[in-house]
Amino acid sequence: MLLGTFSGVFVPSFEAILGAVLFLILPMLTGTMGLWKMLIIVIFSNTVTLATAFSIADCATNIERVGAGGMYAMSRRSLGRAFGGSIGIQLFLAQTACIGFYAIGFAEPLQELLLRISFVHNFMGSFDPLIQKQIIATFIVFIALILGIIGADFIVKIQMVIFIILIVSVGSIFLSPLLGLTHDQAPLFSGSVNLSGSALGMGFWAALAAFFPAVTGIDAGVGMSGDLKNPKTSLPKGTFLAIGVTSLVYIGITVIYSLIRPELLIFTRGGTIPTAASIFAQSAVIPILIIIGILVATGSSALSYFMTAPRTAQALARDRIIPKPLYFLSRDWLKRGIEPRWATLLTFIIILPVIWSGDVTQASIVVGICFLVVYGWINLAAFLERVSGNPSFRPTSRGHWTISLYGFLMCIIAISFFNMWVGIGILVSQLLIFSLLLKYKSHRKLEGVWWGVLFSGLNWGFKRMRAIVQGSKNWRPVVGTFCFADQKEVSRRTIEMGERIANYQGLIMYNILKPQKQPEILFRPPEGAQIIEIPGDQYDSGILSILQAAVPGGFKINTALFPLDSRINFFEVTAKLINMGKNVLLYKHGAASLPESNRIDVWWKGEENGNLMALLAYIINKTDIKEGKTPKSIRIIRKISGVVEEEASKVEMENILRRARLSGEVLILPEDDKSIHESIKEHSRDALLIIMGMPGERKGGIAALFSLDEYFFTKELDKFIELPPVLFVKASRMMNLMED
Repeated sequence: MLLGTFSGVFVPSFEAILGAVLFLILPMLTGTMGLWKMLIIVIFSNTVTLATAFSIADCATNIERVGAGGMYAMSRRSLGRAFGGSIGIQLFLAQTACIGFYAIGFAEPLQELLLRISFVHNFMGSFDPLIQKQIIATFIVFIALILGIIGADFIVKIQMVIFIILIVSVGSIFLSPLLGLTHDQAPLFSGSVNLSGSALGMGFWAALAAFFPAVTGIDAGVGMSGDLKNPKTSLPKGTFLAIGVTSLVYIGITVIYSLIRPELLIFTRGGTIPTAASIFAQSAVIPILIIIGILVATGSSALSYFMTAPRTAQALARDRIIPKPLYFLSRDWLKRGIEPRWATLLTFIIILPVIWSGDVTQASIVVGICFLVVYGWINLAAFLERVSGNPSFRPTSRGHWTISLYGFLMCIIAISFFNMWVGIGILVSQLLIFSLLLKYKSHRKLEGVWWGVLFSGLNWGFKRMRAIVQGSKNWRPVVGTFCFADQKEVSRRTIEMGERIANYQGLIMYNILKPQKQPEILFRPPEGAQIIEIPGDQYDSGILSILQAAVPGGFKINTALFPLDSRINFFEVTAKLINMGKNVLLYKHGAASLPESNRIDVWWKGEENGNLMALLAYIINKTDIKEGKTPKSIRIIRKISGVVEEEASKVEMENILRRARLSGEVLILPEDDKSIHESIKEHSRDALLIIMGMPGERKGGIAALFSLDEYFFTKELDKFIELPPVLFVKASRMMNLMED
């Protein structure tokens, strides 16, 4: 039977929120802090859960079918399989451990009552008081296990009875000021309001940390998402209603506690905390109703999470988030059953170590922080969905990104109130789970809202970049890399060189030219590569069209990289690209470098090409260092001619490098009868990479006025085949290496 808003969401949340804090801790906090500070704490705490409720409404009303898992299901759909899965695993463990704490809380007032029964006293009267509570708590969770196996329908009926008892118990406190009650033969109520409190031994933030767990029970209702008739409506409506009603209850009860004589609300000399039961102990009926209220409040909270936790585990198993041996948790052990009975049994097994761990105080802080972390991520998910601008995000709720951001920030602040170091530890453990899920369950691919968030952020940045002048100071290589689908090794080497140029601080765009008759690509294309089918032999026009095409975000390709291939008319393509303001690089991977080679040789002929070549050598070296490779040494080689003095030329080159803050050794070669090809072969045959300019005749003061040497492209390139890899460079303009 599917549940409605009232029985499926409101009642479990109501009972989980009005738990032990209302009866056991709130009297002491009110007496210590006074009415004003306590009201601030109550209202502030509820604003955090209210913001979370808005985020839940955003996520729930944007999904056609929420499914089982509650907050896990919503976070997985927004934040992706890996991140949402890490939240779900953490949520399940917190929900399960929470049952153990509520069971211990249930055993606290029941312990004294049961020991009055003779056979119970004979059985466990000789045990340590802590062990007595643990025995009672174990019995309680065993009863809860049986109820969980029977099914949710039966538990819901029990919760409705508990709901009525809890209302009567809380109602008795509301009516108490009208009954003329006494304590130690004096009026229980002082006739005035305790505004300032005693402030004995507790600060404001400590009081906030003590109270805050009271308002975190909304997960008990949200976790029933898979059993609701209409989760899109019931989840937000039931959660808002539970927060609204319980907020009024806490405010009203705080006011009543502030009317009680202040000395009854402070620590006794023995360190005993005043509770509602001890305060009203001398009245006729109210203490019985309060004790029953404490029992049903803690018992119902445990029962609520005994329904919620197995459903979270079931959802994790169905989504294949948890390890494969645990996939059976998605099934019922009954042939046609739909209840998470296997998951219920696992929940019971995990609870037992929590109960028998000894002092659960520190562990309860860990669980409380786990819930806050989950609530924080739900708020962050809704915030990211809002700011991402994804067209698919169309919730019917009327939330706002500021509300979700407030909820996220307040959850982080609340964690620091509890224990900042425990919070950091929990976040680190979650990131570890996330990294494992990303690797083994998501193939290292993020899903969900992240793409939209990055796209929106980049788009925002792109629009503002258009208003900023890009000078030499801000130059980045935006490399359009071209290779052929039918050339496996050449294409692989060309792509590798493009990445070495672009991966440090630039961008790369892969373009794979596929001949029309080529049936398949002979290598695995890089992710994001464009496969361009070229009709006939129109490679030149295809390349020029691609390089002139608009690029999203306002980026323009400023550098084109080609492998040496006879199908491209490099003379014409290079000339046209230079006129378009684009640098041209031709890469010949050629003969393999010597194993011991670790040097990049830059053959300098002038600043028109030389400045860009020196910068490329620097960038390639930085990329290699970034990727963990051995740093390369850079050697600037200049062959002088005419009357240029060798020493003066060396000083000039060293000054250029020093002013440009580029490192490198300078080698000056005297004039001789050898061709440039022969000189390169003599001095750079042991280099890892050779960078040289494209030959041509200078016609003016800027590099654009440059006549390319057609003979070089048609006849001379073959002479470099036997050399190590060579990168031929033609700059579209003279790069300024010195910052003005």
